Parts: sequence; C-alpha cells; structure tokens
Amino acid sequence: MPRLRSAHRRPLAVCFIALSAVGILGCSPVPEPEPSPTPAFASEEEAFAAAEETYRAYNDAGNARRAGADSPDPQDYLIGDALEGDIDAMNYLQSQEIRVVGTTKVISFATGDATISGAEVNLNALVCIDVSATRVLDPAGTDVTPPERQDQLGMRIAMTSLNGKLRIAEELSLGTAGC
Repeated sequence: MPRLRSAHRRPLAVCFIALSAVGILGCSPVPEPEPSPTPAFASEEEAFAAAEETYRAYNDAGNARRAGADSPDPQDYLIGDALEGDIDAMNYLQSQEIRVVGTTKVISFATGDATISGAEVNLNALVCIDVSATRVLDPAGTDVTPPERQDQLGMRIAMTSLNGKLRIAEELSLGTAGC
C-alpha cells in the first residue's frame, strides 16, 4: 500500500474535516419558523380595559410628580404629540416660574373606536378629569389659578401600542365637553 507523503496529508485532512462538517450540518434540524405576532388583546373590551388602566397610572404618576414623590415619570406613558405637548407645558411652567399643585382625579373613561391588528393597537377614548383640587401658584406661592377654570375637563385621547404596551399618543382638551 503506497504511503502518502506529508505534503498530501494536510489537504486530505482539511477535506475530511470540511466533508464531516457538511455532513453534520446537513443533518442539523431545520430552524423553527418565527411565530406570528400574538394578538395584543383578545377583544376591544380587553384593549379598552388596558387603556383605562394605563391612563389612570399616567394620572397617578402626574399626581405623584406634583407632590414631589418618587414615582414613575408621567412622560413614560406618552409618545408623539402627547409627549411633545407635555414637554412644552413643563418648559412653559418653568419659564414662567409657576407650578401646579394638587391632585387630579379620573372621573370617567369612555371608550371610542379601536383598531386591533395582531400586536398593533390604536384606540380613542374620552376622559373626564376632576381638576378642582389643583391650583396654579406663582413664585411667591400666590394662587393664580384662573377663576373661570372649570372643575372638570374633558380630554379626547388616542393611544397606540409600543413595544407591547399602550402609550398615550395624543391628548386634546375639550373643555367641559366629554364630562
């Protein structure tokens, strides 16, 4: 039997390893297909219940912020126009050296329309908020709350899903309408 010269052993070893790898890989199981996105909610009722819970948590975070308590940042519940509006409002209050104190209370959360497509959710609702326990204070601590301000404010909100969580995308004040 002829002996292989050492110059031929290395290429043959590389070929053997390569063929072995191909053989092993060829027998590897086929990767599992990616699962379809799971619907975020089984029904509109479930989506609106989660939306109301999100809005109430947002309201509670705002109350905690005004009280100076350590809590989630209310802006964590906002995206898009709603987030920009809140940033603008905070900047305005700071520039005018005024602050809002007290608590607001969600009186009602009325469902509107909803679109649920897989994990994507978009919905609208009307919210009525009691602001009677809040005051606007100037730098000296003087109450400068407008005397004509109503105790209840209606808000039309739009919410959308982001990374599996509902977020407030738009807020539109309706005055006392919606309450």
